[in-house]
Amino acid sequence: MSPEAVVSCVFCRILRGELTPEILAFRDSRTAVFPSLHQQPRNPGHMLVVPTGHVPQLYEIGDDLAGPLMTTLSRVAAAVKTVSRADGVSVRQNNEQHGGQDVFHVHFHVIPRFAHDAFDIGDDRFPFGAIEVPLRERVEQARRLSEALGQPVAKGSPSAG
Repeated sequence: MSPEAVVSCVFCRILRGELTPEILAFRDSRTAVFPSLHQQPRNPGHMLVVPTGHVPQLYEIGDDLAGPLMTTLSRVAAAVKTVSRADGVSVRQNNEQHGGQDVFHVHFHVIPRFAHDAFDIGDDRFPFGAIEVPLRERVEQARRLSEALGQPVAKGSPSAG
C-alpha cells in the first residue's frame, strides 16, 4: 500500500480527525464505526464498520484483525437493529471496482431493514436511491448508536490510518 493511499483515504482522514471526527460512533484499537454519508431515505442509520488501519480489500485482512472486525460488526448489527427499530439488518462488503467498492479501505455496510422497504428493488434500489445525509443527522445517528453500544467514543487520533 502506498503512503499516498493512506494520506488521501477518506476513511483514514475521518479516523485521524481531519474530516468530521464527530461522526465516530465507536472506536477501539482495531475498529471504528460511523454513519454512511449516503443512505437510502427508507433505511436511516446505515453504519460503516472499518479497521482503524488502512486495509484496501478484504483479501488483505490478517487473522489478528479478522476477529476484532467480526466482534465489532456483530455488536453494531445488533445495536443498529435496536436503535432503528428495524425488522432486520443487512451486512454488505464490496471488493475492488468491479465488485462495487468505491472507497478502497475495507468497510462493512450495516443497514437497518424494514418489512417491504424495497431496499434492493426498483429504480431507486440501493445504491441508486441513496441520498447524502446532512452532517447534523449523521452526528445524531452516531450518538444514538454509541449510546446503544454503551461505550464512550474515542475521537480521531494522529496515529489512525
